[in-house]
Amino acid sequence: MTTQPRRFILQARDPKHGSPVFEALFVVERLEELRSLLGSAAAEDPDLEMFYTLEPSEVAAIGRHFDVPFQPGGRETSLYQWTGLREIPYLVHTGYELVLMLEGRKQFARMGGEYPPMRHEGEDRFDRYVAQGLLHKEVEIAPFDEPHRMARGQVFEGIRTVYYTRMGEEWRIPAWKLVSKASRKSGWNEDFERLEGMLFGYEEWQNDWWVEHLRKRRSKFGTLLVYLAVTSSDLAGIESAGYRSLPTTTQPLNLVSAFEEEQDDEGPRQLTYATDAVALVRFRVKALPFLELVSEKQQRFHELPSERIKDLNRLIVEDIEIVIKA
Repeated sequence: MTTQPRRFILQARDPKHGSPVFEALFVVERLEELRSLLGSAAAEDPDLEMFYTLEPSEVAAIGRHFDVPFQPGGRETSLYQWTGLREIPYLVHTGYELVLMLEGRKQFARMGGEYPPMRHEGEDRFDRYVAQGLLHKEVEIAPFDEPHRMARGQVFEGIRTVYYTRMGEEWRIPAWKLVSKASRKSGWNEDFERLEGMLFGYEEWQNDWWVEHLRKRRSKFGTLLVYLAVTSSDLAGIESAGYRSLPTTTQPLNLVSAFEEEQDDEGPRQLTYATDAVALVRFRVKALPFLELVSEKQQRFHELPSERIKDLNRLIVEDIEIVIKA
């Protein structure tokens, strides 16, 4: 089996802040060679679209096989494919939240996920600076009407969201909640996108670039728009993949398709009625292959089996976009 060459990133993380400190780019001509080095961890990821935390022996094996001069010095190392986030002409805050807040380059961060556990990844790092009085922290708990039992026996009781700001910037938390509430009424749009960027602390030119980037993506011949309601863990997976693919799951996907965006279209909004949905996302797919993938080609509402998510990911032609965010 052969594929087109793919670019991958080896990335070492600082143990104090959890953010990347150095990385190396390498090209893979045959995915099966890299997959064999990852072993059973990649068994359900044929296109290697997930993020992988590597053991030191795996880092060394990849370095030898692909001739990558990478010495993490005992730091945690991750592996992932090149994503669209890498092509943005400024540093995107994802993965750099803590260090950028400490430097004053970011003013507000939001971490969410199902509970239990009552912690998000890296929360102890943030708490260290909260205790020192450098950061402000607020926690919001939203229990489900009924616990959600997952296929592997795990039970989630609700959504836990943690907000952080630099001291003196606490007003950004209620401001975000107002933006979120308003967007649920009218739908997420570029004005809300800009407001969110301003609250995070992005510069004006960076918000201008991002909004223009979103505007250019809105129409494309030979494609369909597809809508999907996602949980907080799904959204985190999408963010980790650079908004280029959907994470794997054991549950079928409920999708709504449309040829073009319509402001008064209530079909996609119906997807958000699920109690665990925290956002509605939208992405463009190649139209004809998508219609071959779904069973009811003449319908707008589709249920896609979980094992076909990898096939759907191959059809996505642009970054995944957030339409409504809870």
